[in-house]
Amino acid sequence: MIHVDAQSTKILVVDDEPAVHKSLNLLLQSDFSVHAATSGEDGLEKVDVISPDLILLDLHMPQMSGMEVLKKLTQAGRDIPVVIFTGYGSVDSAVRAIKLGATDYIEKPFDNQKLKQTVREILKGKKSYQKLSIRHDIIGESPQIQEVWRLVEKYGPTDLPVLLQGETGTGKELFAGAIHEISKRGREAFVPVDCSTIPEALFESELFGYERGAFTGANGSKPGQLDWADEGTFFLDEISNLPLPYQAKLLRVIQERQYVPLGGRTAKEIDVRFISSSNVDLKEAMERGTFREDLFYRVSGVCIELPPLREREGDVEILARHFIGKYAKIYNNTGTTCRAHTEISDEAMELLLSYSWPGNVRELKHTIGAAVASAGRVVLPEHLPARFQRDFQGKVSPRVRGGNGNGKVKFELSFGCDVTKPMDLKKLGQKVAAEAERYVIAEVRKRVTLSQTELAKFLGLDPKTLRAKVGSKEQRAKSKGLRTLCSKEAHRPID
Repeated sequence: MIHVDAQSTKILVVDDEPAVHKSLNLLLQSDFSVHAATSGEDGLEKVDVISPDLILLDLHMPQMSGMEVLKKLTQAGRDIPVVIFTGYGSVDSAVRAIKLGATDYIEKPFDNQKLKQTVREILKGKKSYQKLSIRHDIIGESPQIQEVWRLVEKYGPTDLPVLLQGETGTGKELFAGAIHEISKRGREAFVPVDCSTIPEALFESELFGYERGAFTGANGSKPGQLDWADEGTFFLDEISNLPLPYQAKLLRVIQERQYVPLGGRTAKEIDVRFISSSNVDLKEAMERGTFREDLFYRVSGVCIELPPLREREGDVEILARHFIGKYAKIYNNTGTTCRAHTEISDEAMELLLSYSWPGNVRELKHTIGAAVASAGRVVLPEHLPARFQRDFQGKVSPRVRGGNGNGKVKFELSFGCDVTKPMDLKKLGQKVAAEAERYVIAEVRKRVTLSQTELAKFLGLDPKTLRAKVGSKEQRAKSKGLRTLCSKEAHRPID
C-alpha cells in the first residue's frame, strides 16, 4: 500500500447531498485533504482556488449538472482526474462522461473500500498500455491498431463492460487480456469462457456451479466459472453463440450481480467486470432475432472494432518477420534443420502482401510457422501453401521500355489471365496496381538520390507504407553498397 501525504494531496468532492460529503470526509480524511463543494458552480470556483489533485463529481445535481462541469473543465484545459458518481446500472451516463474526459466512474451507493482503492489507483497513476506484458503478444504499428490501443488505454482502467467485435483471428482474446491487465482488477483472475463450446446441457453448471444433490452424480458442490472470476474479469468469447434461453439467464446475472448455483437455494453476490467478443455484428444478430437487444446494451457499454489484417497498413510485413524470427528460434532449439536466422525472399513476401488473409493474424501465424518448418534458411514461394498462388490467377510482368535524359519513363504491364474461369476482378486490379507502383518506385530510385523519408515524401506516401512496399529490397541494396545516381533534370515528377 502506498503512503499519500494528506497535506499535499487534495480531493474535491462536488455533490449536492450533505450525507455524501460527511461519508466521504470520514472515509478519506485520514489519507487526504478533503474539500467540499455543494454545486457545480461552487465546484468550478474551488477548482481555481485549491487546485485539487482529484475531483469526485456527482452527475445529477440541480442547476449545473456534472456533465456541464466536465465540459467546462475540458474547455478550460484543466488536466485534473475526475471520478464521477452514477446511479446503479447507468452505463450510458458513465460512457458519455468518460468520453468528455472523466477518468473513471463509481456507482451509487458506493462501496467504501472500492472507492478508496479507485482513488489510490488514480492518484498513483494509470498503467500505460506500453508497459503491459501482453503488449509484446500484439504486434503492429498501423494507424488502425494504434486506434484500438487508444481505446484500450481510455476505457481499460474503468469497470465499463466492453464488447470486442472483429473477424475470426483478429486477436479479440488478446485485447480482452490487455483490457483486464490495464484495469484496477489486473491482479485478480481473468476467466475466459468460449460460448461456442459449452454444451447447452452444461451451461448452468459450468457458469454457476452446483450444490450437492443438484442432479444424479452431484456428490458434492462445485464452484462455477463466475466464482473463479469474482473481483476479476469474466470474458465471454463469441457471445453470439449463446442460445437465447441462456442469454436471458446471463442478462439476469449482469443486471442483478448475483446468481443461484444449480440446486442452490440462496443467491451468491458477485463482483465481476464483463468483457465480451463476437465475430458477427450483434446489431445484425438482433435484427435476425438471434441475440437479445437488452443483453446487447448490457454488454456493449463500449464497443471496440478490431480491424481485419487486410486493412492494417504495413502490418503484414511486420507480423510476418516477427513470426519468422519466432519460429526460426523454436525450430532451431528443437534440433531441426532450420537455422536461427531465417529470412524471406522478396517473391514470397510479395505473395504475403497480395493475399487477402481471411483468417487474419491467426492464419498468418500458422502459415509462417509451416513455411519456416519446411524452408530452412530462406522462405521461398514454394514453401507457402498453394492458395497463395491461386489467390491471384494472372502473373503481372512489367516491361520498362526505356527512359530519356529528362527522367520520363514509359513502361507496359502484360499479364495472363484465364477468362474462362471465375476470378476476383478486384484482386486482379489491386495486383496490377501494386506491380505498377513497385516498378515506378524502382525507376525513381534509379534516378533520384533521396533518403527513405525524403523518398516517401517525394512519392506522396507514408514512410511506413513505403517500407512495406520496398523495404526488403532497400535493405539488400544497402548491404551490397549500391547507390543510385541522379541528374539535376531527374528531380521532376514522373509523367
